[in-house]
Amino acid sequence: MPIEHVTLSVIIPALNEEQLLPLLLNELHTKKSIKTELIVVDGGSTDNTLEVIRYTADQIIHAKPGRAEQMNAGAICAKGKLLWFLHADSSISFKFENIIEAALHDHSWGWFDIHLNQPKRIFRIIESMMNIRSRITSIATGDQGIFVRKDVFLEIGLFPSIAIMEDIVFSKKLKRIGKPFISNARIKTSVRRWEDNGPVRTILKMWALRLLFFLRAPPNWLKKRYDQR
Repeated sequence: MPIEHVTLSVIIPALNEEQLLPLLLNELHTKKSIKTELIVVDGGSTDNTLEVIRYTADQIIHAKPGRAEQMNAGAICAKGKLLWFLHADSSISFKFENIIEAALHDHSWGWFDIHLNQPKRIFRIIESMMNIRSRITSIATGDQGIFVRKDVFLEIGLFPSIAIMEDIVFSKKLKRIGKPFISNARIKTSVRRWEDNGPVRTILKMWALRLLFFLRAPPNWLKKRYDQR
């Protein structure tokens, strides 16, 4: 893809995402133009991830495992002046290019509201809490698809190289640059982490991890707690 055509780079960190990542890439392809490139940053997948995306990703980059490290690697290689960071278990049902381009014309960064992909009432409550919290605090989570101008991304020093909570630190840095744009369009995301441990237990666990992070607990230790089932 000629570099002069690219405005937006979509960066997706992945590790063993052979089932969900192809679905996301196919959705993005149906809604993108030549102005958008799709970058997958693989952290050492041992399943068939690389094989199933070889024809749908514009760039496949290899990086050390870790979401922050992978997103930084993708951003450095990105051709676009606008960056959009997506999780591999996301689902996109809306035309995203015009929304992001218009938002970043007047703002330095922003994100989308989130919708959890299960009909149970508890997940409507969880997603509402997440959307309200992020609007009040101007702190986004990675699930919400943070987008940012590349020059601003480089100015604040990329994502911090920490094992967890990189999105919180990143948002705090961006808050000092300017007010975010928050789109009412909703990114649908998987509830797999809530289903693994149960919704209530997962909420309490995330609250506890955020509190411990605020109290300066080591990110590597927090990541081990996060990964425990």
